[in-house]
Amino acid sequence: MGETALLRRVRDEVFHVVAPDYGTEPGRVTFDQKEGLWVCVKRLPVPPRLTKTGDGLVDVLMLVPMAYPQVPPDGFYCDAGLRITNHYFLGWRDKYYPEWQKQLIENGWQWFCAHAHNVPNGTWRPSNHPGSGDNLMSYLHLCLGILGKEGKK
Repeated sequence: MGETALLRRVRDEVFHVVAPDYGTEPGRVTFDQKEGLWVCVKRLPVPPRLTKTGDGLVDVLMLVPMAYPQVPPDGFYCDAGLRITNHYFLGWRDKYYPEWQKQLIENGWQWFCAHAHNVPNGTWRPSNHPGSGDNLMSYLHLCLGILGKEGKK
């Protein structure tokens, strides 16, 4: 079976856009190497008061939709137990979660609402070139911006 356009795009963005800014050491930026359906960036800085340990470091997991880059990610996962009490967090007991999402939550992730219409330019504008237009880095910056804003409350 050949490589899909989604996998190729995600791999290109990870290697050429995300990893150069967030680190190329093993395990820092990982992704689904079979289908390209997720990207995880570890040890990202957020306001220390958000984290249980006070170290101010979190892991962010972005799920990549099948129609990416035309359709942006919608929501992200982060370490469970962040000190956030508003609408970004959905509790693990929500009966509407699909089974795969329940498994993520049971494995220590919590979901946060982050819509791409909140990216800096106000709308999602992907490009055919992974390094320009909106991409996974744009979305990661949106995620970190939400966490930073929450840390200032």
